[in-house]
Amino acid sequence: MCARYALFGPFPLGNLVPGFVEHVINPLAGFAQYNIAPSQVNPVVVAGQGGPGLESMRWGLLPHWARDPKIAYSTINARAETLVEKPAFRDAWRRGQRCLVPVTGWYEWVDLGGKRKQPYFLRAADGANPMMFAGLWSRWTDAEGRGVATYTVVTTEAMGEVRRVHDRQPQALPAEAWDTWLRAPVAEAVALLQPVVTALRIAPVGAAVGNPRNQGPGLVEPLEDAG
Repeated sequence: MCARYALFGPFPLGNLVPGFVEHVINPLAGFAQYNIAPSQVNPVVVAGQGGPGLESMRWGLLPHWARDPKIAYSTINARAETLVEKPAFRDAWRRGQRCLVPVTGWYEWVDLGGKRKQPYFLRAADGANPMMFAGLWSRWTDAEGRGVATYTVVTTEAMGEVRRVHDRQPQALPAEAWDTWLRAPVAEAVALLQPVVTALRIAPVGAAVGNPRNQGPGLVEPLEDAG
């Protein structure tokens, strides 16, 4: 499960597929959020006529038929194994409403027993920033007739070192798969949903990240380096 993540620069521009630097990475330059929580509005990459581009969307997918927006708290993640059938996600999947969620890293909590939990920050071992998570998006209309764009992060079974902190992981896509995820036919996109091992740096961080109101680079600082 991915219920909290961070996105902050600087964003290295190497090893990116053509078009993404101009249309996506450069506009992210001023964005810095160290504690992104469900229901917040964040940049998401969508396919556009002029190439991939950024759009602001609210985290927690609301299908067009949803009556209660509170269900968004249960749709921040979409399991790759069931998104084709699950009512909340299947329309977005069938319509090809796929997106990429740019992240610098994400948080997971490990139960230490009692009421104690230790947060960890996970980011690419090679310094890749941003990573791109597979996602789905949808547009929902509220009671006042206003359109709201929403998204979810696709997850798979945890692989490799991620298993130390959780049994699920966001599906991080390599740069060569970004355009395929955004634009390719469903048959090609579904092939990208197999669990993969991603080389990560996983480090314990302070408890302050538990409060979504807290922000700042100190939240991602490894405990052994703190102070």
